[in-house]
Amino acid sequence: MERRKKVQHALIGCILFLCILNFWQADRFSKVKKNIRSSSYSSTENGKKQSYSSPKIEKDYYDVCIVGAGLSGAVIAEQYASQLGMSSIVIEKRDHVGGNCYDYIDEETGILVNKYGAHLFHTNFDRVWKYVQQFSEWSPYEHKVLGHIDLPGAGEGEDVVVHVPIPVNIDTVNTLFNTNIQSPQEMDDWLQNEQMHYDHPPSNSEEMALSRVGPRLYDLIFKPYTLKQWDKSPAELGPEVMARIPVRNDWDDRYFPNDIFQALPLHGYTAMFDKLLSDPLIEVHTNMDYFKVKNKINCGHTYFSGPIDAYFADVGYEKLEYRSIDFERVVVKNMDEDFFQPASVVNYPSGDYDFTRIVEYKHFPTNAQPHQVLEQEAQGQVQQSLRQTQKSRDTVLFYERSKDDGDPYYPVPNDRNKNLYAKYQEMAEKEEGITFVGRLANYKYFNMDQSIQNALELFDSHAPKVVVLQHLQNKTGGPEALLQLLLAFHAWMPSRTFYYQQSPGGEEMKSMWFDDYPKLAELTPLEPSTDLKAGDIFIIPEINNCPTDLVEKGVQVFIYQLGQNDAREKVRQGCRYISHNFYLSKQNGIDVPRSHVIIPYMNVRKTHFGPIDNSRRENIIILNHIDNDGAGWEQVNQDLMSYCIGVCNVIRPKGMSALELNDLYSRSKVIIATCMRGSERMPIEAALAGLIIVTNDCDNSKDVRDFPLPREHIFNERNKLVDIVQSILDNFEEEQAKLDNFRSMYKNFGHLTMIEETKEFYKAAAQV
Repeated sequence: MERRKKVQHALIGCILFLCILNFWQADRFSKVKKNIRSSSYSSTENGKKQSYSSPKIEKDYYDVCIVGAGLSGAVIAEQYASQLGMSSIVIEKRDHVGGNCYDYIDEETGILVNKYGAHLFHTNFDRVWKYVQQFSEWSPYEHKVLGHIDLPGAGEGEDVVVHVPIPVNIDTVNTLFNTNIQSPQEMDDWLQNEQMHYDHPPSNSEEMALSRVGPRLYDLIFKPYTLKQWDKSPAELGPEVMARIPVRNDWDDRYFPNDIFQALPLHGYTAMFDKLLSDPLIEVHTNMDYFKVKNKINCGHTYFSGPIDAYFADVGYEKLEYRSIDFERVVVKNMDEDFFQPASVVNYPSGDYDFTRIVEYKHFPTNAQPHQVLEQEAQGQVQQSLRQTQKSRDTVLFYERSKDDGDPYYPVPNDRNKNLYAKYQEMAEKEEGITFVGRLANYKYFNMDQSIQNALELFDSHAPKVVVLQHLQNKTGGPEALLQLLLAFHAWMPSRTFYYQQSPGGEEMKSMWFDDYPKLAELTPLEPSTDLKAGDIFIIPEINNCPTDLVEKGVQVFIYQLGQNDAREKVRQGCRYISHNFYLSKQNGIDVPRSHVIIPYMNVRKTHFGPIDNSRRENIIILNHIDNDGAGWEQVNQDLMSYCIGVCNVIRPKGMSALELNDLYSRSKVIIATCMRGSERMPIEAALAGLIIVTNDCDNSKDVRDFPLPREHIFNERNKLVDIVQSILDNFEEEQAKLDNFRSMYKNFGHLTMIEETKEFYKAAAQV
C-alpha cells in the first residue's frame, strides 16, 4: 500500500512538472497569458464566394483543360476566355480555388487569414501589376520580417531576447554584435572582414552563406534556420537556396526593398480568384481528381500545373522531394495590447524552438472584417477605411513547422532531385497536347508575380500574334485607319501586337504621327515572312497584294477594306476579309459578320464631340466627294448653283487646315456627298458638328448599318437635290434633329469602341 502511494505521488509529480514546463514554454512565447486556444482548421471556413464542387462535367468538348486552380491555372483560363473567347474546364483536387494563395475569414476572430502561409504580393513586372488590378482593389503594404534571437545574458543571467530585421541590415549587425556601424561603407567593410573567401564559386548553400555573411551570422541565423526549414544541412543544398536571401548594407528593413509594386488584395486572394474565374466560358470543379476523370474529358489542349512526378507516376521513377508545412492555429482572446508580436511575421532561427516562424495576420490590411467588436465602432466613431489594419480584441496566430510529408511547397534543390527532374522534363517535352506550367510542374519555386508572368507569357506563345501593315509615310485617312487599328489591338494585347512597315522611308516618317498618337512609340516591328506561324494574323489594306506564301504557311491574312479597290481576287487567292463598313464588303460580294467590321474613328484633333452650337450658322453648303461622272450630276450641280444665287453659298473645302475646317463646320448647314463609300470621314465629322448630310440614292445610302440617314435627305429623280436643300434651309433645326441617331452612333465611335471591335474580331479569328 505504501509503495502504491509512492508511485502515485511520483506520477502526480511528473504530471505537475510537465504542466509547469508546458506553461513555462507557453509563457516564453506569449506576451498575453490568458484565453489561449489551439486548434486545427475548421471545416466551415468562411469566405468562399462561389461554389465549384459540382461533380457534373457540363460539356462534351473544351478548348482547354486546366489541371489546378492556383495562379497558373486561373490566369490561363481567364486569358483563354477574355482574349480568345474559348471554353475551359479547370479541375482542382482541393476543395477550393486559389492554390496556396487561398484565404478565408477566421470565424472565431473575424480576421482574414491565409490557409497555407502568408502570401505577400510584390513585383517589378509592370504587366503583372496592370493585370492583377483588373481583379481586385489593392492596399499598399510593404512587408517587414523580424528575427527572434536569444542572446546570452551577462554572467549567469537569462538570455536576452531581441528582435532584429530580416534580411540582415546595419541594425541587425549592430544589435547582435554590439557594433556601431554608421554607413553603408562601414557595413561593406564589416562584411568583407567576416566573409569566407574561396578559390571557387560556392558549391552549396553553406559555402554561399559563409561567402556572403561569414561564420558568426551563419551560425546564429542561417545554419539553424536552414536545418529546421529543410531538414538538411546547408552543405547538402544547392547554393541557390542561400543566394536568394539578401544581405543589405543600409538600414532598409523592408523584406522586398527592390520591388516597385507591393500590395495586398483588399478583399483577399480568394475574392480575386473568384473574379479571375468568373467568365461563363470557364467551368471550375473542386474536389475532383484529374487522373480519375481525364479519360472522360475531350480537350483541345491541356495545361497541367500539378506535380510533374504525379503526372508520370506510372513510369516508376522515384518521387521528387518537397518540403511541406504544418500550421498550428492559436487564438488569443481579449488582448490588452493591439498585437501579439511586433511584426506580422517573426522568424525563430534557433533550434531551441520547434517551429520556424509565427504569422499574425492581424497586422495585414483588409476590409473583410465581419466580426469586429470595437467599442468605438459600436458608438459610430470609427470611419471604415479601405486601408486599415484589421481591428479586433482577439488575434489568431499560426505557428509554422517544416516537414517532409503533406502538400508540396518547396522543391528541395540538391543533385539527386535536379537529375531526377531532368528525366521527368525530358518525358514532358515529348507529351503531345499538354503543357506543363507552374512551380510544381517545373519543380521550381516561383513567387506569385513570377507565376502570373510565366502563365501570361505561356499563353502568349500559344495565342495568335497580330501584325498590322502600316503606310506611315502618308498622313491620310487610310494610313490613319491602319494605325488606329494597330493601336486598338495594342491597347489590350500589347505583348502580341506588332506592325510591319513595308514602304521605304516609313520608319523615318513615324514621328509625324506622334502628336496625335503618342503610343506609337511603344510599338514593335515584326517581319511577317520569318516571324509569323500558322494561326497568326496579318492584316493588310486592300491596296496590297495577297501574300500567298504566308497563306500557304497557315497564317491568317486579312484584307482590310478601306477604299474602293476590288478585293475579290485576293480573297480567291486565300486571303480573308474584313471591312470598315458593310457597304464596301457588299460591293465586293462578301457578306461579313459584324465581328469583321472594324470602324475607324475620327481623329480626335478634328472631330467635334461637344454639344451642337447653331449660333453661327449661315446658309453654307459644303460639297465633298462629288461624282462628276455620275449620270445627270452636271445638271444637278447647275440646278444647285442656280438655286443658291442670293440664297446660299457653296464651298468645296480643299487644302484647309483642321482649324479652318472646324470653323467652316460651325458656320455651315449642309454637306453634300455622293455615295459616301470609303471616304465618309468628312461627312461624319461635319454631321457631328451639326451639319445635315445629303447624299444620292445608292447602295451605300440604303444600308442603314453604316449610315442611318433619313430617306428624305437622299436625292434621286423624284426627290430633287434642290428641293431637299430648300427644305433643310427653311426648317433647319427640325431637319437637324432627324440625324440625332446618326450622330449618336458615330459620336460614340473612338479608340475604346475600336478596342472592343478588335476583341470580337480576334476571338472570331482565333477560333477558326
